[in-house]
Amino acid sequence: MSRSIAPLLALEAPARARQTALVALASGVVFWVLDTAIDWLLTGGADFWGELLRPRLAEIWIRVLVTSLIVLLWRARLARRRFHLLWSALAAAPDGVQITNLDGTIAYSNRAVEDIYGFTPAELQARHVNELNADPTLASRVILPAIQRDGQWHGELEVKHKDGHVFPIWLTTSLVTAPGGKPMAAIGVIREISERKRVERDLREYAHQLEDATALKDLFADILRHDLLGPASTVQLSLEALLKREPDAATARRMLETARRSCTKLIEIIEGAAEYAKLSTAQGIEFGPVDLAAVLREVVAEFDPRRVERGTRITLDAPGPPIVRANPMIADVFENLLSNAAKYGPQGGVVRIEVQDEGARWKVSITDSGEGIADADKEKVFMRFERLRKEGVKGIGLGLAISRRIVELHGGRIWVEDAPGGGARFCVALDKLG
Repeated sequence: MSRSIAPLLALEAPARARQTALVALASGVVFWVLDTAIDWLLTGGADFWGELLRPRLAEIWIRVLVTSLIVLLWRARLARRRFHLLWSALAAAPDGVQITNLDGTIAYSNRAVEDIYGFTPAELQARHVNELNADPTLASRVILPAIQRDGQWHGELEVKHKDGHVFPIWLTTSLVTAPGGKPMAAIGVIREISERKRVERDLREYAHQLEDATALKDLFADILRHDLLGPASTVQLSLEALLKREPDAATARRMLETARRSCTKLIEIIEGAAEYAKLSTAQGIEFGPVDLAAVLREVVAEFDPRRVERGTRITLDAPGPPIVRANPMIADVFENLLSNAAKYGPQGGVVRIEVQDEGARWKVSITDSGEGIADADKEKVFMRFERLRKEGVKGIGLGLAISRRIVELHGGRIWVEDAPGGGARFCVALDKLG
């Protein structure tokens, strides 16, 4: 049967005094009787009770000294067992435990410290704690002064493993004082928190995914409420009108054209929303060298039929070659910006496309000759459904939101500013291929 360790850990002074008194009483009585019996036997039957109750002064001193020695031996054995228990518990503690001198040199490390840092306790002996920290001055600047001032310190910090990699720990330290209250050492409890940090990171990512999922749900709810119902109702009314009467050919054609435009708008809305949703959760996009001048020339060439329709004149100034780290989808951004510049500019207006070297980045600017955008609206234009002038303009306000998302995926920046002489200038800055 296992023995209780409670007596070994009863460190309160009253409990220790009671235990010592009981041991002293028991050992004193036993030795008193035993010594009397020995004397009685050695003296050949002298007065036993007289020896027991009225011993000589020398006998009393001997019995008191022997009793004291027995008590001291018992206390020493108890202290040794207590010390062994506490030291073994310290060595077997699941968290790392280090004892340091007041100057930060390591005096003791348990086995868990070896598991955390990769160094054996012998290798850590006499090292300074600064040598284990990723910041080699943190202990001297922050931790040790805090221990001296406040008696404790706790917090997260990054440390170095024996193999060189850096990882986070949570350190709780406190001052160890001598019986008189004088500081004599510091003890620290070390917990490796890489797994906890990973779980926290996963939870944050999961929370972001939930936020994205909620945002996408709201997106499609907004589309259904604000945009799909309008063209769908137009299609329905046109078809009902055709079914209720037999209009002339011109009227029927006009109704069918209206229904066709509404169906086209429905398709554009659904495709735009699907593209925005796809980009909102995009991961693992591949990037490579892309020549912006070539991309812009291709975008302008593909836009040419619509340019002719509005009488728009387009100029392109792209010295280079301006090579950036990008995905081919970056062309969608410039196509959308060019389309907007033509739509929001006047009939027969001018759209200027320029590429400028800005050191670490190439900047593409697309400038129209329209009315421009008020300062209060410059950020709104990149939010979904925030089209500033809807009369006579196609689209649902997702184009610039999609463009911003694509640029963000490239680590770039997109913004709008006033153009000299009037109009709006949309700018895209992308990192050069390093």
